[in-house]
Amino acid sequence: MSRLQKLLLAAFGVGLAGVIALAALPLLRPASGCIPAPGDWFWLVFGVTGAYREVCGVFPITQQEEGFPAFWRFNNYGLNDDDYTLEKPPGVFRIVVVGDSFPQALQVEREQGFTWLLEEYLNADSPRRVEVINLSVDAYGTDRELLLYAALGWQFQPDLVLLSIYTGNDIQDNQIDLEHRRYGYRLNRPYFTQQDGRLRLHNSPTYDAGQYPDSPVFGWLARMQAAQLPATPENPPPRPAVLSQQPYIIEYPVELGIFLPEDDYWRDAWAITEALVLAFRDVVEDLQGVPFAAVIIPDRRAIHNTDWGILLDLYGERVPAVHQADLLAPASRMEAFLESSGIPALNLTWALKTEANSSGERLYYADDGHFNARGHAAAARRIALWLRGRGLVP
Repeated sequence: MSRLQKLLLAAFGVGLAGVIALAALPLLRPASGCIPAPGDWFWLVFGVTGAYREVCGVFPITQQEEGFPAFWRFNNYGLNDDDYTLEKPPGVFRIVVVGDSFPQALQVEREQGFTWLLEEYLNADSPRRVEVINLSVDAYGTDRELLLYAALGWQFQPDLVLLSIYTGNDIQDNQIDLEHRRYGYRLNRPYFTQQDGRLRLHNSPTYDAGQYPDSPVFGWLARMQAAQLPATPENPPPRPAVLSQQPYIIEYPVELGIFLPEDDYWRDAWAITEALVLAFRDVVEDLQGVPFAAVIIPDRRAIHNTDWGILLDLYGERVPAVHQADLLAPASRMEAFLESSGIPALNLTWALKTEANSSGERLYYADDGHFNARGHAAAARRIALWLRGRGLVP
């Protein structure tokens, strides 16, 4: 075991078991023909982000809704895609998509995910081969996506970085106290706060900052870790209130707060998220010299009226303010912020609403809440058109 591995195990106390426990699934067998990428990168990413996926792992899953795959298969970097090499092949235009479980697309067959389809659509009439790398991990917010990119993503030599922002829970996940209330306890992971108008990193291990001495991106990460602060006191919000500790039940979903009148926790969550997006842009554009853009994915209740009706039936009496909620507001707010910051942004809300209304078909799973195969296809088509229209791809 290397010095880096020992440091990370000491920092988090659970090692590789923490990664497997997060998946909550038994490892069935290594993926056929998959050879783990060489080097200490896995331990680096695990330490920097607090969680990662089993490299070359194959996990059986219980079917939750029709269309779910029977297995999850992770590649040589622990990602839901084909195996990668860090070195970009000659003549290839490489897009790195960074996001959470939506672009990761574990709820459909791998070839049905929007990053996979995006690569097919762009290659249909491109003068250069386009490669789309799916650097997405479930349960990550913008905070850990930024750390993941700074630890690993930049090494894929992208020509474009596309950040996926899911307004349904990314803003919430970026605020440690809101996340605490969502899970019922504070996750033992690195996180950010804002102090004096600056992002501050907490609870991150130290490692050899000279591992990539010539990388400005890795240098940014090293500077953040060098200036990190201790963990802040636990301070989960009083609402939603806890109804039961065993099992942990709250009176309404934490993510519902994105539609409610803004309190101090959500105000802080939005401020941290905006600061993280700007830091992401600076890391990619200013330090690496690579174009940066964003895609906004709305919550399913902004697309399917029936889903919002079910929520009102469940919580409308307990939380009367939801009756005045603007379902389009979170994605529109994020779009306005990105545009005012000069970041090319695609808000998928209108394309998805149009597709759902015209086809009469669901684009999100009703219970699980992620894109189904139709949703991924609709997203991929719109993103491909938008990237071409903005001149962001060949």
